[in-house]
Amino acid sequence: MEEKKIRERPQEGAPGRERPVAVRLSNVTKSFGEFVAVDDLTLDIQDGEFFSLLGPSGCGKTTTLRMIAGFEELTQGEISIAGEPVHGVPPYRRPVNTVFQSYAIFPHLNVFDNVAFGLRRSGVKGEELRQRVTEACAMVQLEGFEKRRPGMLSGGQQQRVALARALVNRPKVLLLDEPLGALDLKLRKEMQLELKSLQHEVGITFVYVTHDQEEALTMSDRIAVMNEGKVQQVADPATLYELPKNRFVANFIGQTNVFSGTVESASADRVTLRTRAGSSIDAVAPEGETAEAGSEAHAAVRPEKVRFGGEGDNVVPVRIKQVVYLGVSTQYIGELEGGGTLVLYQQNVHEGTGPREGDEVSVTWEARNCRVLGE
Repeated sequence: MEEKKIRERPQEGAPGRERPVAVRLSNVTKSFGEFVAVDDLTLDIQDGEFFSLLGPSGCGKTTTLRMIAGFEELTQGEISIAGEPVHGVPPYRRPVNTVFQSYAIFPHLNVFDNVAFGLRRSGVKGEELRQRVTEACAMVQLEGFEKRRPGMLSGGQQQRVALARALVNRPKVLLLDEPLGALDLKLRKEMQLELKSLQHEVGITFVYVTHDQEEALTMSDRIAVMNEGKVQQVADPATLYELPKNRFVANFIGQTNVFSGTVESASADRVTLRTRAGSSIDAVAPEGETAEAGSEAHAAVRPEKVRFGGEGDNVVPVRIKQVVYLGVSTQYIGELEGGGTLVLYQQNVHEGTGPREGDEVSVTWEARNCRVLGE
């Protein structure tokens, strides 16, 4: 289909081919009175990537999206799209389209007319209009639904109408503000995969806002984790999960066990931390950083990296406080000596039972899987 040839998707890492910047935010600040919603944000979003703004409610992610769209004016800073500054450019003249959580489709119009709405306002008519609407509907798997009204469609189908209406104008950037939030869990997971596949197919830059960590990890090429108006870390999903920059990122992206204490010793490849409960924990420092003996520090290890046993870099006794069967795995919550808890997951690959509530056992993990965190 012609619509699928909107843009050849750049190949990451291809020799001699740098991906251009689709959206650039330079020292962007947005204040509402004395409240600073976005604080001196600088960010480059590459052409053709699926980029997510992830964070808790009130972190500034939706405000950032609305500034890119032109629905909010900047207090200071600059935004450019495809190399062109957009200060003072109204939303309808920016090369972007927005898909909202509420869909915002017209209930009195059928699917065809909903998708064609923006084209008609742009003066597109006749055969070109029909062809572009048909292609947009095909992209989102709505062939044969053109004459149906929104009330005859499921939630997932209505979301596809909103996507088709946004894509039919062939924007340089598609902005999505928690578009799957109103769907049930199973449909939401299906739509995540469909959205990622669609984005890869059309090659348009997607900027996606969500508070759902799993959703962002599933779909994104890169993610900006935000908190209190600032970006905490920008990285691909694997890096964010495995190498979080600070405690906020470690705690917000999935579950983690965090130990706080004082650095006993530090070398190029190993940091030993004496926890406040008296345990000795071996960990690694972030690349290019060092920890100083005597300083306060925090180390984190993911629950799936911890296992039962008495051999390993770190061995800690725990008393099993709670056992939660999750189907593919079982979650164990252990009580640490001196206070605090430790969570681990064990895959249910073998028959038989693991520890029970009240059992006293040892757990272990490798130092390479335990990372010293920044503030």
